[in-house]
Amino acid sequence: MSAESILFYCVKIFAAIVQRLPLTVALWLGRMIGLLGYLFDHRHRSLAYANLKIAFAREKKTSEIKRILRRTFENYGQNLIELLRLPVIDPQTYIKVEGREHVERALAQGKGLIFLAMHFGSWELCNFIPQLFHHPYKVLVNPQKRYSRLDDLLNSYRQKAGAGLLNPGVSTRAFVQTLKDNEMVGMVVDQGGKTGNLVKFFGRDASMSTGAVRMALKLDVAVCFCVLIREKGYHRLVIKPQLELVKSRDAEGGLQQGLSGIVRLMEENIKQHPSEYMWFYKIWKYSKESTIVVLNDRKLGHLHQSLAVAGQIQRALAQRAIQSRLEIIDIEFKSKARERVFSGVSFASHRRVSQGRLRYLKWFLQRKSFLEVMSVKGDFVVSCGASTAGVNYFLSQDYRAKSIAIQKPGILDLDRFDLVVLPEHDRSVFYARQKNVLYTKVAPNLITQEYIQSQSDQLMMKFPALRHLKGIRVGVLWGGESKHHAIPASLAKMVMDQLKEAVESLDGQMLLTTSRRTSRETDDTIREALRGFDRCIFSVMPNHHNIVEAVGGILGLSDILVVSSDSISMVSEAISSGKKVIVFKPEKRVLGTCKHDVFVEKLSVQGHILVSEAKDIGHFVCRVAKEGLVTKPVDQQEDIFKVAQEII
Repeated sequence: MSAESILFYCVKIFAAIVQRLPLTVALWLGRMIGLLGYLFDHRHRSLAYANLKIAFAREKKTSEIKRILRRTFENYGQNLIELLRLPVIDPQTYIKVEGREHVERALAQGKGLIFLAMHFGSWELCNFIPQLFHHPYKVLVNPQKRYSRLDDLLNSYRQKAGAGLLNPGVSTRAFVQTLKDNEMVGMVVDQGGKTGNLVKFFGRDASMSTGAVRMALKLDVAVCFCVLIREKGYHRLVIKPQLELVKSRDAEGGLQQGLSGIVRLMEENIKQHPSEYMWFYKIWKYSKESTIVVLNDRKLGHLHQSLAVAGQIQRALAQRAIQSRLEIIDIEFKSKARERVFSGVSFASHRRVSQGRLRYLKWFLQRKSFLEVMSVKGDFVVSCGASTAGVNYFLSQDYRAKSIAIQKPGILDLDRFDLVVLPEHDRSVFYARQKNVLYTKVAPNLITQEYIQSQSDQLMMKFPALRHLKGIRVGVLWGGESKHHAIPASLAKMVMDQLKEAVESLDGQMLLTTSRRTSRETDDTIREALRGFDRCIFSVMPNHHNIVEAVGGILGLSDILVVSSDSISMVSEAISSGKKVIVFKPEKRVLGTCKHDVFVEKLSVQGHILVSEAKDIGHFVCRVAKEGLVTKPVDQQEDIFKVAQEII
């Protein structure tokens, strides 16, 4: 016996049983079936919860959304029981009609009537409309080719209730003839699929079916929106007044206006009875709008990496004609201790229980961060570094959003994310090659030729003297203090003395920026070294006064770049600029090899940088300028773009 036959006989036997049970017992059984679905059907529960969050995140608490979710499953179980009991239900006592006069008024016109509904309440009870109104009624049904015998069984129940059936493949002529015979036709408006029109539904574009409104406008047929609402012991069939559809010269304009009005009615009823709607499908799947949430740990280098990846996601979305916007949320923990505890909580959380747990973040995050995380609605969540990886995981689980982590996500497994962009220096021997991991030579960054040209132009607008650069231009990017490296004042003075001497000998000019991690002592040493050195025509120290275009402008205006190896972000940006790059080593604070050493060594072997000890930096600058030494740039934008295309 085939699987289809087994399913057919199981449903037929089960239907025979529930048809013989008392109504209250049968409905209780339906609620229990729904409860089992709620407990064990993780896929549909997860999808429905995410949909409810998108619709009600700003209006309802998580606990209330969970209650609605459970009730939705229970209602769906009861709906199933009522479908199987169609042959034995007495509609005159089980369904109370409100708005009967609207039907009578529409049929009096002699052009038929379209009952327009959504997947709300026990909609299968609409098959009793012929018995309730003593007038022919037909409904469009989608045939289930995979389970044709089961489909025939359920259709027989619908026909016993009184409804006639129209296949969606029926000719337009037959459909029109049904209306010309002044009969009623039932259609649904939600779930428009690929061919539907996009209409704002709870603030986001959702695909709505156009057939009913298009036909009504063309044939001047009345349309009444209706909903079935479950009450204690019976249902209310609420029929709204005839829709006022407006014909216009622009047929699509009239269609869209009509759909917008219908969606407002849908929202109104769903808000009143949220557990009656069927939340189990991808409501906003065909939306042409998308939101990318960037979690910012307030480290500029990490933010730039996140924005670089987010930019490629935007590019991939634009290729599909999807508009996107960025939302940046600053993630601040209440303390380092709570950050570590949260890391452990994230590691211990399982996918099946992590959804719907965002409210627990209030114990770990500062209030502003917590409120922003709770209110954001993201389709993609991007984070960089270990501290924000856990928040990324929980937030993406809540909305079933695509999660993208950059760098090692702390102690979390890589397979918790849809995509991990992992620079080679972060790769562990414990990481096997995984489909969701993109290994890159350098840290993702915003640097492209267009970007550095734009930044250079903006910098020159602020500082017109930069328009008159001459000779060899040496750009200096200083990092700062870290747990692995230090740049004491003595080292800073030595490097600056050598760079000044090299620039003098080359008859060149210098452009310089430090970073926020540069110590105040080092900043003071550099400032003192530059006093009276007129060949340094631009310098900025972000700890005192930041200029947003400083790094990009220096990358664009320099011929040779000198970078301290402690800043992986700065080294990555320098290599991506296409310029000649020299990296000097600051003092180490710890024994052994750290990831910065591995990073620099690999790039040196591959010819992307020249590595110098701090005491030899001036010599290296002169060699590169005089001997024409070159380094190979890295461009990994297309690699990131390709994986972005895959995950959307």
